[in-house]
Amino acid sequence: MDLISAHWDQILLLGAIVFHAARSYALLSEAQKDIKQLQDELLRYTKWTQHQAEDIVKLGNNADIVKLRAEMDVVNKQITSMWEFMNSLRDRFNGHGKH
Repeated sequence: MDLISAHWDQILLLGAIVFHAARSYALLSEAQKDIKQLQDELLRYTKWTQHQAEDIVKLGNNADIVKLRAEMDVVNKQITSMWEFMNSLRDRFNGHGKH
């Protein structure tokens, strides 16, 4: 009993060190699992992206992309024209437009 009372501070310090070492090991193990999961997910997304890029190259979709871009430009022009027409109707209805 004299041994414990004489070295209680050192025993307490040793207990705290063991506790923190065990806790750190558990946190490190959990972090390693999270990193492994993130790496697997990143690999899955990378493979999916590569497959998508390979499919685009295989199909030669440059012409399709240009076609879609042209179609989007036409749609945007039509939307702009519709808004201009709606604004002119609103102005005419409110008495501010040309007659």
